[in-house]
Amino acid sequence: MTDAPRFKAAPAEPLLRLELWGGLAETSARFTTAFGAVLPGAGQAITVSGLRVIWREPGAWMIRVETGERGATLDRLMKIAGADGAVTDISGAATRCVLTGGDWRVLLTHGGVFDAEDPAFAPGCVAGTVIEHMAVRFDVITETRVDAYVAPSYAVDLFAYWTSVARGLDVTG
Repeated sequence: MTDAPRFKAAPAEPLLRLELWGGLAETSARFTTAFGAVLPGAGQAITVSGLRVIWREPGAWMIRVETGERGATLDRLMKIAGADGAVTDISGAATRCVLTGGDWRVLLTHGGVFDAEDPAFAPGCVAGTVIEHMAVRFDVITETRVDAYVAPSYAVDLFAYWTSVARGLDVTG
């Protein structure tokens, strides 16, 4: 491996879920007005105004917030959702793991059920899969970094799995 992937737990940051079940055009317009960007579409993520906005499923996004901005961001998002949606603090529902190095794609080809080697899976793309019975959501940040979100109770198991795979690939975690 020329640029072996490394993985580590990321510092805890607030994670919110914006779910919209009605008035999608209106609430999306309110988001654009408030934050200066359009909510990302299916399989996409953006960084705007100190937020990482990650498409989760139709009408739902995970929003990673800079520490210290949780309260203000929560208030803004609640105004955006209005009667057409809800905002929930899901910080305790996911642990973020950061994979770095040019060969992180090689690590993700083991156990996942998606094409991690496809060059179209590039910065700003999001994918979800199951690895060793664990639901994992990937957010490509740069060509050399991908964030993985997994339930906190599975984080140790995911790291153990990646360590085992990396060992077999002559890569260290």
